[in-house]
Amino acid sequence: MLDYLHAYKPGKSVAIESVVAIAFVSIATGVIAIITEPVVGVSGFLGTIGSIAGFSGTVLGFALLVTAWGMQRGYRFAYLVAGVLIFLAAVHGIVQLRLLSIPLAVLSVGGLIVLTLTSDRFTRQISISDTQLGALAAIVGVVCYGTAGTYALRAGFDDVETVLDALYFTLITATTVGYGDIHPLTEEARLFVTSLVVLGPATIAATAGSVFSPILRAQLSKGVHNESSQATARSNHVVVLGYGDLAAPIVNEFSERTSFTIITENTAAVEQSDIDAEVITGDPTNGRLLERAGIEDATAVVVVTGPEDTPNIIRAVRDRVESVHLVAVSHEADVETLEGLGVDVVIDPQMILGAATVDAALGGHDS
Repeated sequence: MLDYLHAYKPGKSVAIESVVAIAFVSIATGVIAIITEPVVGVSGFLGTIGSIAGFSGTVLGFALLVTAWGMQRGYRFAYLVAGVLIFLAAVHGIVQLRLLSIPLAVLSVGGLIVLTLTSDRFTRQISISDTQLGALAAIVGVVCYGTAGTYALRAGFDDVETVLDALYFTLITATTVGYGDIHPLTEEARLFVTSLVVLGPATIAATAGSVFSPILRAQLSKGVHNESSQATARSNHVVVLGYGDLAAPIVNEFSERTSFTIITENTAAVEQSDIDAEVITGDPTNGRLLERAGIEDATAVVVVTGPEDTPNIIRAVRDRVESVHLVAVSHEADVETLEGLGVDVVIDPQMILGAATVDAALGGHDS
């Protein structure tokens, strides 16, 4: 069983679909938990945890949908957050004490297994500027300031008894919701709330601007220049996966006609051939190396390896990019299998050599 799991490598889409499925089940389970009673009646701390798990499970489901969006773009951070949230979803399925929450726990365990098997599918790093980090730190600081201050001055408020009450008051004040169910009663409390009203909305607005404006600018820029700048950058760039005697004449031809990048563990052979191209040392199935080679922007990808390595490399390529033109060059190639994995063109040099030799011999005889 373990050998089978080790051999089976789910694609990125399987992991994303698992996260989305768990998200919707978590949302549905949370809603059901809010409107139904638990199977086992408990009170005290366990009862409180079970009640909280109802609405928090729904929030957890929506958070998982956000992480699925990030995973779709290959972000490592989204993958890690999804793992934490799925673990929490499994816990929610247990503590809600309802028969209908059992599928959530079971599905979450399966989701964790899928994420474990697809760890190398998500390698893209998030780039956060110093301004964005500062803005996020500021909003965390304001929330901590408001919670600590409200709790310390709780005698000057009505209906503030716990830290949760203080956090609740801070959030509704900083976001300008202001339900009006909690009021400052003393002068010190009013002065503190005044400072929170000034700092809270301003910090949230500044944070939203610093975090989301670069994203919006990038998307607008991408839309405006998509047809020009991207077409120029991607023009005729090829990624070659693997290198050896079979690949040598191929890359020599590429060197005279277009730009290309090679990913191979056999860098010594590349150095001896004196090829003028970018060479990346490593396993061609490594997602991080494929991204570094620009596989998502490449015109074509050429796999030149032995028959035992070619299928795994093809799977790695198709997990990263579904639309790139993919060519496989391999001795004793299983054409049907490779085409089933997503190869557009399969070339077996031995078959071509044999056919060319026969045609030359018979053609010369006929003449």
